[in-house]
Amino acid sequence: MRIFVLVILILSIVLEIIMGRVFSTNLLILRIIRVLLGVSVGFALGSTGAALQRVYKNPLADGYILGISGGAIFGIAFGELTNINIPGSLLALTMSIIVGIFVIMASFRLDEYLIPVFGIGLGMFFSSLAILLFMLAGVESTRTFYALWGSLGRFFSLKDLPLSLLIFFMSIVLPLFLVFKDRDLDAVSLGEIESLCLGYDPRRITIYSTIVSSILVAILTSYVGIVGFVGVMSPHIVGLFYRKEGKDFYLLSGMVGVILVLIADSFGRVILGIDPPIGIIMSIIGAPFFVYLVLKERRGRE
Repeated sequence: MRIFVLVILILSIVLEIIMGRVFSTNLLILRIIRVLLGVSVGFALGSTGAALQRVYKNPLADGYILGISGGAIFGIAFGELTNINIPGSLLALTMSIIVGIFVIMASFRLDEYLIPVFGIGLGMFFSSLAILLFMLAGVESTRTFYALWGSLGRFFSLKDLPLSLLIFFMSIVLPLFLVFKDRDLDAVSLGEIESLCLGYDPRRITIYSTIVSSILVAILTSYVGIVGFVGVMSPHIVGLFYRKEGKDFYLLSGMVGVILVLIADSFGRVILGIDPPIGIIMSIIGAPFFVYLVLKERRGRE
């Protein structure tokens, strides 16, 4: 399974680099930046989606559905309006963590199946506020559009390569903090009583996983924009062929996330002949998948 996913991942990277109507040295560097961002987005969202689904014991949970992405984009929009001397990424991080805390607090009071509903409400609220703040700040509508739907290459140039490398590094390293907590995550997924009996603190692990996920979502949203459904789809695709536990599950979920993002971006550019936001392509694929999971979950509870 690991070798198969790795081969597909390498092919998707090659595809992202070579596919296009023209090719030059400058374009090659820009496509490398695109690949770095695609790998960052896919691996971070895929692996954190797997972790969040485990700790919240809900197959619909991820940073997008739980509203964390909406909080991050609100932080960026707030910075644009107030023009305060604080980096937008820091404001995004602050709001992501605040939303993450809301979700954590709600998880201690709500049934498991209501957590995504709570998160969707938070996400819609903060995303709507973000649009309003962008409009009040006079931000160009195109920039607002791509911030809300995500882009791997719309506003980037050669000077962005060092920052892209930094984001790539952080998006690979930070998820490893979750991967190496695989036993904790697997124990929590069994239930509160079971995890306590095994010697694991479910609340501590839930807080830890949500905060790490919030940091990653904030970093990516502040630079790429909102990209949804990657974290929802990736763990379920892995689950079709592999067990949903252990380090490999979280690593494979991240790798499948990379494949989804890069293939969606490549075919979006080549087949449509334009450069559509990656968030739109992922939503076209992910929304029906999400509906399927909702119906499947409902049947499982009947």
